[in-house]
Amino acid sequence: MNKRIEFIDLAKGVCILLVVITHCGISLSYPGLQTMRMPLYFILSGLFFKDYGGFVQFVVKKTNRILLPFLFFYLLGYVVFYILLYSTTGFLKTDANGILDVFTQRQYFNGPIWFLLCLFWSNVMFCAISINVKSEWLRAVSVLFLGMLGIILGLKDLVLPCMLDVSMTALPFFYFGYILKKTPLLYKNKYDKYNILFAAVLYGVAFFFSIWSESAYIGFHTNHIVGNLLAIYIISITSVMAVLYLCKIIGHLPFLSYFGRYSIIPLCMHHLIYRPVKLVLIHIGIDSVWLLSFITVLLCWACIPLCIKYIPYFTAQKDLIKIKQESK
Repeated sequence: MNKRIEFIDLAKGVCILLVVITHCGISLSYPGLQTMRMPLYFILSGLFFKDYGGFVQFVVKKTNRILLPFLFFYLLGYVVFYILLYSTTGFLKTDANGILDVFTQRQYFNGPIWFLLCLFWSNVMFCAISINVKSEWLRAVSVLFLGMLGIILGLKDLVLPCMLDVSMTALPFFYFGYILKKTPLLYKNKYDKYNILFAAVLYGVAFFFSIWSESAYIGFHTNHIVGNLLAIYIISITSVMAVLYLCKIIGHLPFLSYFGRYSIIPLCMHHLIYRPVKLVLIHIGIDSVWLLSFITVLLCWACIPLCIKYIPYFTAQKDLIKIKQESK
């Protein structure tokens, strides 16, 4: 079994923590950090890309690890949606319309899981490119073409179903992670003594361009592009790299690293948790986003071992769909 790279789990833990507390209402609009969260996940996915021996094998693997969790928590969300819709009056406040939302709009009842569907398509697109295009520079051209197509769709407010346009917009970040795999970042190397300097300089660049461009960013959920496109890529990539170098220095923090290792669970669960918690807190006269965030994070953390034990096939812990391995 491959040994886990601890600082990657820590980076994912930092990222999912920021996602959860942001959705709970805590503002994190610091220069250079606003565009870091989603690109980090796409870059990490590219960083660990492998084709598993063929396109079919790859799609099956990603179906098990990404698409099935999406489908399970999507359907679970709409079970809750319909229960609340037909059992209460005036209680349900959401932009979701029903179970067909995945085909008709971007607002799902369990909102954050849009990312899994987007990540699935980005993986599939890049695998198709990787297998069929052997020249690295042609791969880069193919990725940039699809990325620019996604950007154009966003600028024109043209929406493709099932997050396909967002997946194209995210593809250059995925590819950057794939290229990053060829560097010594993941392993101990002679340059590690400069990691604090790398982190500081990279965040400095992200901070400068964020101020200069008035916080240009991509709203991946809606494929909404704000500000200078070059600044967006520079801010996103440099801020992600700053976080990775900082996490490599620290290595491991028990709570955050655990949260990051199983980040798919808090990602899929936190909307279903923080909403009822928020209603309870408001009912007893407490309106604190910090307390709401604290309780939500703790409950997500408590759900991790339960999900691993009872629904491993829908939390990327075990493969539900099996394929025969070709004999060597």
